[in-house]
Amino acid sequence: MNDQPAPLDPDDRRLATVRGLLAKAEASEFPEEAEAFFNKASELIARYAIDDALLWAESDDAGRASPEELKIRLAAPYLSQKSLLVAVVASSHGCRAVRLMNSRQFEDVSVVGFPSDLRWVETLVTSLLVQMTSAMLHEQPGGMTSSRSAAWRRSFIIGFVDAVAERMEADRKQAAAESTSSSTALVLLDREALVQQDFARRHPRVRSTWVSSGSSADGRDAGRVAGKNASFAKNSVGGRRGLPGG
Repeated sequence: MNDQPAPLDPDDRRLATVRGLLAKAEASEFPEEAEAFFNKASELIARYAIDDALLWAESDDAGRASPEELKIRLAAPYLSQKSLLVAVVASSHGCRAVRLMNSRQFEDVSVVGFPSDLRWVETLVTSLLVQMTSAMLHEQPGGMTSSRSAAWRRSFIIGFVDAVAERMEADRKQAAAESTSSSTALVLLDREALVQQDFARRHPRVRSTWVSSGSSADGRDAGRVAGKNASFAKNSVGGRRGLPGG
C-alpha cells in the first residue's frame, strides 16, 4: 500500500507557491520584507495568467473554458471601500465585478471572469484584506474621535487600493510585454470581450455607485504606503442599485 501523497498538478503547485509568498507577506513585521513577498507573488500571478490565456487560445472550442461567476463575501465595516478593493483586483486580472446588496453586516461582490483568473482574484483579495486590516490598525494615530477614526480608515483603504492596483496593473503589462507570443494582446482582448458579454448577461442592470474616499489626507497617504508595502482606483464601483457610501 502506497501512503505517499499524490503529486500536485502544475496548477496546484503554482497556487501553493503564490499562497506561500502571500502568507509570508501577511506574517512579516518588516514592511520592506512584506513588500518583497507580495511583489514576487504579484509578478508570478501576472505571468501565470498570461500563460493560462495563451493555452486557452490554443485549445479547440470544445476544450475552452468559459467565463464563470465567483461571489466574494465582505464583512462590515467599510463595505463600500472593501468592495472597491475587489473591483480593482478583478479589473487588473481581466474580470468584472459588481456589488450585490445583502445587509449592513455583509455584502457579496460578484466577480465574472475565466476560472483561472478568478482563482487568482480570490487568492489576492483574501490576502490583501488581511494585510490591509493589519496595517490599518497598526498605522492609525491614537486619540481620534470615532468620526475622525472612521474618516481616517476610509481614506486609508482608498490609498491602499490605489497603490495595490498600480502594482498589479504594472505587473500584468510587464508580463504581457515579456510574452514570447505575438498574439498575447489580441488573446487578452478576446477574453475581456467574452467576460464583458457574460457579465452583461448575468447583470444587465448595473449602474455606478459612489464610494466615499474619506476626508483624511494623512489616512490616504498612510494607506498608499501600506499598499506599496503589501506589494486606478476611481471613486465608483458597479452596483445593481445605488448603495450608500460606507
